Amino acid sequence: MPTFDLSSPLLALLSAALLGLGSGILPTGMAEALAVAIGLVEPRQLAVPMWMVFTVAHVAAKVPWYFLGTRGDWVMGPWVARYVQRAREMLRARPRYGAGVLALSALLSIPPFHLSAIAAGITHLPLGRFILICLAGRLVRFGVLAAVPGLLRGWWA
Repeated sequence: MPTFDLSSPLLALLSAALLGLGSGILPTGMAEALAVAIGLVEPRQLAVPMWMVFTVAHVAAKVPWYFLGTRGDWVMGPWVARYVQRAREMLRARPRYGAGVLALSALLSIPPFHLSAIAAGITHLPLGRFILICLAGRLVRFGVLAAVPGLLRGWWA
């Protein structure tokens, strides 16, 4: 029976990747708690690579939801289709607006990030732009959350 070295950096990075994928696929709100937990990792040098791997995996897990949104035309009823068409027309007139809303969602989760990933697909935001905006926003969000334990240690140390 194989044994695992629980102090292995490789195991820590793999765990961060799997948790990032899981929290990205299922919108349970656990991603933020997991980002804070990454800030508690010892040794401290391991926290930064874990935060990056976690974020990349989390954003990668949103890509299928984006593609689900691109297929939304065949599941929408006429009432929803009218609103989607209006949103697409508005985004054609103001192309930066959709990217701004997605960036706000990736950074603050307002509107909910999971729904924004689907909406980005519905409104046909280019995939590369979607990934870059999501990575930038989520890196900042999860980085701030992962820094919280270190800040608290500084106050009480």
